[in-house]
Amino acid sequence: MRYIAISLALLGQLAHASGGCPVTLISGTGDTDSISVTFRNTGKLPVRDLEFNCKLIGDRSHKTEAFPCNERNGLFFPGTDYTVTYPHRARATGRVRVAIRSAGFADGYIWKPLQEASCRVLKIAPQEKK
Repeated sequence: MRYIAISLALLGQLAHASGGCPVTLISGTGDTDSISVTFRNTGKLPVRDLEFNCKLIGDRSHKTEAFPCNERNGLFFPGTDYTVTYPHRARATGRVRVAIRSAGFADGYIWKPLQEASCRVLKIAPQEKK
């Protein structure tokens, strides 16, 4: 009985271990005070919680400033494109770097990349508001 429980736990983890990112960053746009990120759930289960690593990258100072980019209690189904928008402090210059930090699935499993380079990273340049 004990071996069955261990086997079931391992099989559940293998279902999530596809080797790639369960969320693919497709594109991003931004202006001086917000960014929009379009992504797709490429996994097999709905994603409930999604956390991005969003950093303002200054052109001249070479300093980075992180700001919150989280979707808590969402429901992102596989194969569908979604766009989310996040405000940040007004800044006339600089870019925003966006990467996947974690994805929480509907079954409770939380996926984190082994290396940041294993998933696509977006670099979003601000555009002037019209």
